[in-house]
Amino acid sequence: MPRTTSGSEKSWQDRISCRSAPIGNAARVRILLVRMLAALFAASWVVFPGFGVIDLSVTWSSEWPQVLEAGWGLFFTVLVGAAFVSVAIRPRSAGPPVAQLAVSSLTLAVSVVAGRETPLAWVAVLLALETLVVAWLAGSSWRSWAARGVSAPMLALAAVGLVPWIVYALDMWESNREERQDTDITNSIDHYAVQGALGLALAALPLLAALRPALTPLLGVCTGVAAAYLGLVSFAWQDAAGGFGRAWSGAALAWGLGLVAVSLVACVRRARPPGD
Repeated sequence: MPRTTSGSEKSWQDRISCRSAPIGNAARVRILLVRMLAALFAASWVVFPGFGVIDLSVTWSSEWPQVLEAGWGLFFTVLVGAAFVSVAIRPRSAGPPVAQLAVSSLTLAVSVVAGRETPLAWVAVLLALETLVVAWLAGSSWRSWAARGVSAPMLALAAVGLVPWIVYALDMWESNREERQDTDITNSIDHYAVQGALGLALAALPLLAALRPALTPLLGVCTGVAAAYLGLVSFAWQDAAGGFGRAWSGAALAWGLGLVAVSLVACVRRARPPGD
């Protein structure tokens, strides 16, 4: 026998419906807002005033310090811009890009001190504020990074790259303190300082991805692409400022491709239904 709904029950249902409607609308507005802001932030770092893609476009020109241009372009396009794009596309899964942005902000802040590059401070602060804004709007927190287990292949690659990239970062900061003439200046910021931040990020991001597998594939793929392209440019331009030498350039290229492969394999395995 069908159950009839009393007048009092209908009244309560109507009240619940009326209360849940504004909440649902607010959530949709919040998601739309985070999408718009993340896209705007991405464009600002990739095009202007970040100049990410613009610097990448001159990495094969003999008129520019190719490796330093690649480092600046990779940092603000691949590490920062791509992370904001990820938030704009999937705001409900903002944990990995927010983690990448947080690490990027921190490495810039370290570069301000280690490289004695005061003009870089506003970039670190601005990126940190933008990261907090999108994290709050997307409802992301460090708890969303948690995942059981450790990715052994990612951890092995992170361990291999940890010391070399830290040494590279230290070398770039020393060059920045020396105020060398073979650099480039963008927004009154010496590229050697950002190159140091990139080296530190390439050391930290794979380690974080290994300890928090939920952050892959984004962290691993972005780090791998950045390392591989930097190695490629350094291999092609042997005498460029900020370069590695042929052996280390090849190692950076292989290491980066390894990170991309491990990240994609891990992503495919997680996407498989249990039992397959």
